Parts: sequence; C-alpha cells; structure tokens
Amino acid sequence: MLFLKNKKEKGFSLLELLIVIGIIAIITTIALPLYFRALEDAKRTTQWNNINAFIKQIELFSIKSGRFPTPQEFQNIIKSSQNFSEIPLCPYNGKNYTFTSSLSSFRTLMQNDNFNNAHILYYESTAKSYTIFYYPPKFYIGNKVSKRFHYPWCWTLPEPRNQVLLKTREEAIEKGYIPCGNCKP
Repeated sequence: MLFLKNKKEKGFSLLELLIVIGIIAIITTIALPLYFRALEDAKRTTQWNNINAFIKQIELFSIKSGRFPTPQEFQNIIKSSQNFSEIPLCPYNGKNYTFTSSLSSFRTLMQNDNFNNAHILYYESTAKSYTIFYYPPKFYIGNKVSKRFHYPWCWTLPEPRNQVLLKTREEAIEKGYIPCGNCKP
C-alpha cells in the first residue's frame, strides 16, 4: 500500500494550499488598487503643497518690493536655498520646477508628455496680479463656456479663467461636457 498516507507525515494538502493562494489573491486584488490610489493622492497633495509654498514666496516678494516677481525673478526665488529648507521637487517625476510665461510653449511641452513635464508651471505677472497653474498628469480640461473638454495640449484650450479640471473622461461626460473636435479626447 504505497498510496496510503501515514498519519505521522507532516505537510499541507493541495486543497489547503489552493485555499491559501486564493485568499492571498483576493487580498491582493483589494489592496493594490487602494495602494495606488493612496500613492496618487499623496503625489497630488505634495504638488498642491509645493504650489502653495510658491504662492507664499510670491506674496512675500510682493510685500517686500511692492510688485509681483517677473518669471525670471520667480525662477531665481524658487532655486534659492534661502527661501526653502529644501528646494521643492515635482512628486510626479522628481525634477526641479521650472516656469514659463508663454502659454503656447507651455501647451507644446504638455503635448509632448504631460507626465514627464508635470514640473513645468505656467506663471505670468503684472504689477498688481499674477497667475500660476500647472496641469497634473492624466486629466482633461473643460471649457466652462463651450462645455467642451480637451487634452491639456489642445490648441483650442480656453483661457485659464474659463477652465475646469476634470479627472476622467467619464467625469467630463457626466458633467455635460462633450469632446473637443480638434484633439478628440
């Protein structure tokens, strides 16, 4: 009787191993999406905190000099270790932030690859006001006026005051936006 199991032998049966593997698979399918969502939320929060730190530097410059910094002055402020204990890095790609005041060059950079260019911020100023914004990766821009949504690099993108950030295509459609005919998101 070679096939009879000796009661003193130790080990797990195939059924027991399959049950354990199934439980691990179920836990993994639940935990991984939660982990990646938390990671994306952390990047988004870090980016927002960095931009708020930049805004505080703009306001401090304004208080000291009576005007808002030019894009070149602001670039120098951000790169100065006097203003930050650590120079902020973009959480999406680990690069130093850079600024542009040309909307067309900003869109061109975003068109090439907005995930790797998340460190590029748009900044412009006048004596009495300033505008600073960025586009996070994986998103769409809605036009409040025309109710169309676009990729962030679309040449028909609305002015910043008419923009609304949409996280997904589904969100855009649910809110009543229709796809742009040029970039076809």
